[in-house]
Amino acid sequence: MKLLILFFTYSFVIVQSQAQPHSRPALEKTIDSIALHQQWQADIPGLAVAVLMNNELLYKKALGVENLATGKKLTSLSDFHMASVSKPFAGTAILQLAERGKLQLDSSLVFYLPYFNMKDPRYKKITIYHLLTHSSGMADVSDYQWDKPQNDKDAAERYAKSFVDKELDFEPGSQFHYSNAAYNILAALIKHVSELSFEDYLYKNILVPAGMNSSSFLFSDIESGRRTASHIIDQDLQMAVSKSYPYNRIHAPSSTLHSDLEDMLQWTKLFLNKGKINGRQIISESTWKQMLQPRFVVNEQYKVCFSWFETIIGGRKIYFHSGGDLGYRTFVGFEPVEKIAIVLMGNNELFDAAETGFSIFRSIILKVHAQTELKPIHLELRKYVLKEGMEKLKQVYQEEKLKTPARYDTGAESILSLVSWLFDRNHRELTIEVLLWGASQFPGDVSWYGHLGDVWTAWGEKSKAIGYYRQGLAIDPANKELLQKIDTLEK
Repeated sequence: MKLLILFFTYSFVIVQSQAQPHSRPALEKTIDSIALHQQWQADIPGLAVAVLMNNELLYKKALGVENLATGKKLTSLSDFHMASVSKPFAGTAILQLAERGKLQLDSSLVFYLPYFNMKDPRYKKITIYHLLTHSSGMADVSDYQWDKPQNDKDAAERYAKSFVDKELDFEPGSQFHYSNAAYNILAALIKHVSELSFEDYLYKNILVPAGMNSSSFLFSDIESGRRTASHIIDQDLQMAVSKSYPYNRIHAPSSTLHSDLEDMLQWTKLFLNKGKINGRQIISESTWKQMLQPRFVVNEQYKVCFSWFETIIGGRKIYFHSGGDLGYRTFVGFEPVEKIAIVLMGNNELFDAAETGFSIFRSIILKVHAQTELKPIHLELRKYVLKEGMEKLKQVYQEEKLKTPARYDTGAESILSLVSWLFDRNHRELTIEVLLWGASQFPGDVSWYGHLGDVWTAWGEKSKAIGYYRQGLAIDPANKELLQKIDTLEK
């Protein structure tokens, strides 16, 4: 449910293409190389990719499998949990209802849901506009309760009534702060004004008219034979099917859309054609324009619109939303002038769908291609460290470090990522072993001893922590950070 657009930057660098990247064969080759590299680099079990250009299909491919446990091949009809890519669907429904006179965007939420209540009295100022633009002041969700899902028809109303002891983070309308909770309230709102459940309204008024007949916000609607599995890095650092699945009906507007590559292409065509598809005007052109008007500046790169985000690539406005929940990463984006659209769906958490989407946009718009960077070595070392031990880890590391051309980034940051995974899973002995080995690989770098001290501090072993901090000081006696840590522990 997270908006994943800012966190990973190692995947691509931009270089001038020696081919003619706007010729169809060259573009197809470039997109294929990006997709294949991403599947390998992020260890994605199943990756679905589709690209439209000039409103026509340029590229479509399903790579890998739906489920590592079954090995069933992925297809363009395989169903994915779409995570926050759900939000523009909820936003479109709200704008459609406004078109039909069922609600007004500048009206207060409590006008429609008088039972909505918060501890903070400013909640009465929250409008529908604020919910759509992440400016309500409502905090984000902290626990999605995937392991305790609510599936009944009263989930939306019950969720909307659950804020009685909550405070606002800021004055409604005063700033942007991404909030899944604010979007989740839209389910109860839509049910109130339409007299249909959120899921039924979306299916009858958005999905079916758009030709998305295989899609639904209800997981129970999806045929079991089409479902992909959610994959995570398990306790043993292996890629595995998650024991929990990211579905909870209380998060429907922000998260629970289930769809496939074919249906998502229909969705992008609706927005490439200004709200019209299959001869039907789902939303008017004026509403389409209203949806794409920026409302708040997020940062130097992004602005938020009504449920979409805007960024600029080569002077072109790109509208997009990315998504990330337990074991899934997704991206949908479109450029309405040249009628370019990109859909990406992957079933693990290592895939940077947003940056991959932007890379494909750059390939098309800027006439450049993305030169893929090296795969972080911890994504390979994780496969061996617990199953075959440190000697195998060291062997693989040294072999890859010596290869020309290099395939992996063998730098310190990647080794520390492996340490983080081991630490988070309470593999204490290996956490220390990998840190000590890392220190041997990068002699003179005192930060390794700082990390060793930090993990022992976290485990409550003050004397051992101080010992490692002092080893660092032996290398850099004036290191203020280490001196401060020792001082804190000795007080």
